[in-house]
Amino acid sequence: MSFARSITASRSARIGAAVLISMAAIGSVAAPAQAHEAPKPGARCAMSGLTEYNHGTVYLCQKTGSAKPTWSKGLKESKSPLKLSDGWVKAVDSGMTASFGVISNPTGKAITIVGASSPLSAAVQLHEMAESNGTMVMQEKPGGIVVPAGGMATLKPGGNHVMLMKVKKPIKPGQLIPITLITSDGGLLTVKVIAKTYTGANETYDPNGTGMSGRS
Repeated sequence: MSFARSITASRSARIGAAVLISMAAIGSVAAPAQAHEAPKPGARCAMSGLTEYNHGTVYLCQKTGSAKPTWSKGLKESKSPLKLSDGWVKAVDSGMTASFGVISNPTGKAITIVGASSPLSAAVQLHEMAESNGTMVMQEKPGGIVVPAGGMATLKPGGNHVMLMKVKKPIKPGQLIPITLITSDGGLLTVKVIAKTYTGANETYDPNGTGMSGRS
């Protein structure tokens, strides 16, 4: 074999090997991600406020009284008729933050919000402020937030609000933050609320107690 033919054969072999390696790499990248296994209703979950979406069904990690949080039964996803106006969230660098606004219900029956989620938070809870021994305490709202038929429910500092428990990155003023509200029948209302600077809502989380103390 001539020297030139030897070089050509060597180059062909290298190119062929490279093509095979590239095809293998493309094949591994193109493989679809496996879907998460659906949570088992009643099974223990790590923290109240976690949410799992699985093939059109949503599962909520919920806490009842002093019991450990467990996964809810699956709720079939649908579009909620609820509307949110004047929505905003407190800008923070880390930790937790609260979201507020006015939720309206144009239907002829009451609708209960039982959970929420956001890609910017590991867990999202529904909170209220309640008096305990002369002190205002923030705690998860039992039964969720009811929006009356043809009426409104106001989320505000010092009252009911949506709490993003562990934000994954800083939330800066002017950012639009996606939040999904989840109703008892699986209705989803996904909105974007604007982040604002606010000096209140300085709650301290008590993971072992029934609530939190501070201002909202």
